Amino acid sequence: MQQKEEKKTYGVLLSVLAIIALILAYFALRDRPSSENAAAVGRDKAELTLNVAPLDIRDMTVEKNYIGYVTPINDVNILPYINGFLEDILVEGGQEVKQGDTLLVIRQDEYRARMNAAKAAVLQAQADYNNARIYYQRVRNAGEKAMSKTEIDNAKASYLSAEAQLAEARANYDLARVNYEYTVIQAPISGIVGNVTLTRGDYVSPSSQPLLRLIQFDPIRVVFSITDRDYIEEIGKGQLFAGEKIKLKLADGSLFEKTGTYQFADNEINRATSSIAVFADFENADKKLVSNAYVDVIVEKNYKNAVLIAQRLVNMESSGNFVYIVNGSRLDKVKIDIISSSGDNYLVRNGFKKGDYIVLDKVGQISPDRKIKVRLAENAKSSRENK
Repeated sequence: MQQKEEKKTYGVLLSVLAIIALILAYFALRDRPSSENAAAVGRDKAELTLNVAPLDIRDMTVEKNYIGYVTPINDVNILPYINGFLEDILVEGGQEVKQGDTLLVIRQDEYRARMNAAKAAVLQAQADYNNARIYYQRVRNAGEKAMSKTEIDNAKASYLSAEAQLAEARANYDLARVNYEYTVIQAPISGIVGNVTLTRGDYVSPSSQPLLRLIQFDPIRVVFSITDRDYIEEIGKGQLFAGEKIKLKLADGSLFEKTGTYQFADNEINRATSSIAVFADFENADKKLVSNAYVDVIVEKNYKNAVLIAQRLVNMESSGNFVYIVNGSRLDKVKIDIISSSGDNYLVRNGFKKGDYIVLDKVGQISPDRKIKVRLAENAKSSRENK
């Protein structure tokens, strides 16, 4: 019986020792680095070779292209102010006229006669007024001792009535003179006369169709639309199209010799196209720009001391846009300010330091103590040698 108990105790002790051995082995294996971990540690301590290139710093001109159309700054439909028969037609279709030039003349006889009659009425009213005024002054000076109060009041009423009739006569004359002057229709603006279908003797009135259409051609306006994104970029500079050249390409592919002057942008975004209309004026003395013609609008902007970076090298994140830069053996992630795009590149404001090189490789997570070795890309070498 005692022997059986000793064997049982010995078995329990062996079991406990086996469990302790297993536990020690587990912790020993857990704390010992695996071959893969060891390799990873080795790689972290090894140098990382990165392909780099010098920053492409340059003065650059960037063009943006839009479709625009030509429209006159001012255009006028010529209508008569009075009724009458056309007496003279002094312009032809396509003729260039200056502001104030006579275009048409309506028969003047009737209106001249009305003006003369109104002038005669003024003279008569003036005479009546003078007589009434003199008589009123006399009776007033004589006073109530020589004249009755009724006579004085009647004289004053006659004087005031004569004064009113004179004012009315002068107003009628002014109206008659204005109507007479309206028999001569003059150009309110300088421009080109449209098609003329009038004939001498035609009866015209303010309710008739326009007699002529006059379009200003110099200067002339071009309207084009930019995207809401371009608008935000422009307004961010403080002033729209500040320092930018606005050029035109005509239907034959030639460049218009004059550059435009930005005037203003529309006051709302077109909801259907997410764009906003921009208005620019151009000198047009040679009449190459014709109203309603379509043109290609080229907005040209010069950037000084900017950096050209391939779009594939830019990491776009919610917190901004970044590139990787190497300076010596230091690798930095640098935030950039994109000011424009050109093909497959971004034009970036130059905020870099002397000795910075841009990394051409994709860069993932790198430990801070990782050693960096740079290798100048072959194309970068050849370009530097050419310089």
